[in-house]
Amino acid sequence: MKHVLKNFWYQSLFQLTKIMMPIITVPIVSKALGPSGLGIFNYTNSIAQYFVLVASLGITMYGNREIALAYNRKENISKVFWEICLLKAILTTITLLVYFLVISFLGNSSYFYIQSLTILAVMFDISWFFMGIEDFRKTSMINLAIQFITFIFIICFIKDSSDTTLYVLLQSLGTFFSQLLTWFFIRKHINFRKVLLVDSFRHIHGSFEFFIPQVAILLYTNLNKTLLGIFIGSTAVGYYTNSLTINTVFITIITTVDMVLLPHMSGLYAKGNVKKMVNIIDKTLHLQLYFSVPAMFGMLTVYDKLVPWFFGKEFLFINKVIPLFSILIVVIPLGMSISRQYLIPIGKVKTYNKSVLIGAVINILCNIILLPLIGFFGVIFSNILAEIFVTMVRTKSFLKQTTFRFKKRKIWIIFSSAIIMWLVTRMVTKDMSPTFVTNLIQVSLAVPIYFGLTTLSGYNPILNSWKELKEKK
Repeated sequence: MKHVLKNFWYQSLFQLTKIMMPIITVPIVSKALGPSGLGIFNYTNSIAQYFVLVASLGITMYGNREIALAYNRKENISKVFWEICLLKAILTTITLLVYFLVISFLGNSSYFYIQSLTILAVMFDISWFFMGIEDFRKTSMINLAIQFITFIFIICFIKDSSDTTLYVLLQSLGTFFSQLLTWFFIRKHINFRKVLLVDSFRHIHGSFEFFIPQVAILLYTNLNKTLLGIFIGSTAVGYYTNSLTINTVFITIITTVDMVLLPHMSGLYAKGNVKKMVNIIDKTLHLQLYFSVPAMFGMLTVYDKLVPWFFGKEFLFINKVIPLFSILIVVIPLGMSISRQYLIPIGKVKTYNKSVLIGAVINILCNIILLPLIGFFGVIFSNILAEIFVTMVRTKSFLKQTTFRFKKRKIWIIFSSAIIMWLVTRMVTKDMSPTFVTNLIQVSLAVPIYFGLTTLSGYNPILNSWKELKEKK
C-alpha cells in the first residue's frame, strides 16, 4: 500500500501540473499571438489529435493491463513489451502516411507538418509499460520537467504573432521529448528480443476494445463544443470550456488514484484475489466520496466570488453554468473509479464500452432535442445527462457482479456535513466582495467545518487510517 500511495503522489503532482500550466500560459499566449495565432495552433492540433487517437488504438489502457498481468504472473514482460511496441510502430507509420496525404489538401501546411511530431510521439510512448509495473515516478518526473522547460521557453521567446510557428514547434517538441526520454529508463526492466509480426497483431483485438470508447468519448466531449460553435458562436464555446475547466481541476485530482490502482488491481485479479479487490474498492469509493461531495458543495460555495477575479468580468455569465456542472465533480470520478478499479482489470471491457457508447448516444439525442429549445443550456444538460448515464451503467454492473454495497451511514454523514458546510460558509461570506481573499476566507471556514462535523459524526477516513497506522507501530 505504501508503493501505491507513492505512485498516487507522483501521479497527483503530474496531473495537477498538467492542469495548472495551461491556466498560467493561456493569458500570456493569448496576448502574444492574438486570436489568429492561437486559432492556428488549436485548429492544426485538433486535426492532429484525431490521428493521434488512431495511432494509439487504445494501447495505453490495454498495454497497462497486459504488462500488469504478465508482471504479476512472472511471465516474460520483454516479449509482451516488444510485441506491443512493434504494433505501435506499424500503426503510427501508417497513420503518419495518411496524415501527410490529408494535410496536402489543407492550408497552413507548415503548421500541420510541425504537428506531425505529436503523432510521431505515439510511437515512442511507453508510459503504459511503467504504469503496468507500477512505476509512476519516472514518467511523472519526465513530464513535469518537459512541461516546465516548455513553459520557460514560451515566456522567453513567444512575444508576438510572428512567433506562431515557434509556439507550435515548442508544444510539439514538448510532447515528442516527453515520450522519447522515457526510453532511457527501460533497459533496467526489458531485454531486447525479436518478436514475430503475427504475435504483435494478436494485440489488435484487445487494444481495439479500448479504442472504441475513446472514439465515443471524443465524440461526446468534442461534439458539444462543435455544436456550440456552429449554432451559437465562439463566445459560447469559451463559456462552456471555462465552466468545465474549473470543475475539471477537482475531477482530475480525485481520479488520480484510479490510474495508480489499475495495474495493482490487475495484479490482484491475475492472482485470483477478487475479494481483496472489492475490499480495496470499498475503501477507495467511500474515500473518494468523502472528498468529491464536499468539493462539489465547495464549488457551490465559492463560484460567484471566484469568477470575477479569476476569469475576468467578461466571463460573469459562467456564474450560471458552474453550479450546474458542479455535480460532475461527484458523478465522473465515481464512474471512472468503477471502470479503472474493477471493469478494466477483470477484462469487462464490453461493459465499459457499453457505458461510453450509451453516453455518446444520450448526448447526441439530448442535443438534438434540447439545443433548439433552450440553446446553450441544452448542451450543458446534454453533457450532464450523458455523464450520469455512463456512471449509472457502470455502477449497476459493478453492484450486480460483486458483494459491494454503499454504506448508507457514511453517505449520510458525508452529504449532511457538506450541506451544513455550504450553508454556513455562504451565509457568513454572502456580503463579501469577489476577491482572492474572500475565497481564502471561505476555504478557511469550510474545511474545518466539514472535517469537524464528519469527525464528530464518527466517519473521518483520514483520522481512522492514521489511528490504524499508529496502532500497528
